Amino acid sequence: MRVPSLLALAGCGSILAGLAVSFPAAAQGVPTFDVPSSTEETVSGRTGPVFTLGLGAAFAPDYEGSDDYKAVPLWNVRVGNLYHPDTYVQLLGPTLKSNFLPSDHWRLGVSGRYIPERDDVEDNRVDDLHAVDAAAMLGVMAGYDFFAGPEQDLGIMVDVKQDVSGNNGATATLQGFYGAALGPRSRFGLSIDTTWADDDYMSSYFGVNANNAARSGLDRFNADAGLKDVGATVSYTYAFGERWGITALARYDRLLNDAADSPIVDDRGDANQFILGLLVNFTF
Repeated sequence: MRVPSLLALAGCGSILAGLAVSFPAAAQGVPTFDVPSSTEETVSGRTGPVFTLGLGAAFAPDYEGSDDYKAVPLWNVRVGNLYHPDTYVQLLGPTLKSNFLPSDHWRLGVSGRYIPERDDVEDNRVDDLHAVDAAAMLGVMAGYDFFAGPEQDLGIMVDVKQDVSGNNGATATLQGFYGAALGPRSRFGLSIDTTWADDDYMSSYFGVNANNAARSGLDRFNADAGLKDVGATVSYTYAFGERWGITALARYDRLLNDAADSPIVDDRGDANQFILGLLVNFTF
């Protein structure tokens, strides 16, 4: 995958956890998405790593499957061009991505996402459920660009993550992506993805056991492993010179199968999940 440079992010596992803890509402509501931009370039003729810092806001669900929305902070940090134009470490909100393979087409790196405790949510009956413990999802991502370059980028990526801090399970995401320059200062991006989740993940976030049913009044529900959702992200980036840029994005997810049928979603929430966001970034 050719990873965006102007508006992408950087980080490590400790930064990921720290930022997510600092902004629990944002981490709980903001789903995974990508931000497209120009390819990795030097700044003012300088070679070596390129750094990007950004800050913005998003309008996102209160929790996965919620029909309550709130404004949440969105942060953006990246180190690119580590030792090859396509090597990077990236942090977008609570999501970590990276590529350490110095190749124009193949990608291989570490991925992660911090999901804080689901507790104190807007919906009273969902709030009556026992809290879901925080999850530190850590794994590997691999991808291939069918063609890659400053003008166009088309590829595919697989991202597999496991909760390494508890028992909230594992997910596997398959994503196709496309990016294209619309001019010397602007870029369009589109990604389409689907995520499979195992029994532990589905049970944690969508299951309702006998105790929780008694506490909340919701029906008992056993959520099994399977395809959890399909989603798409559309984004537009505009660069103000070589240092400043802005990205607008829209994300849609449709929950599927047991995720959509769960009373947490079907009775109290919505299988259709949306996010709108805006990021302002500075590259140096």
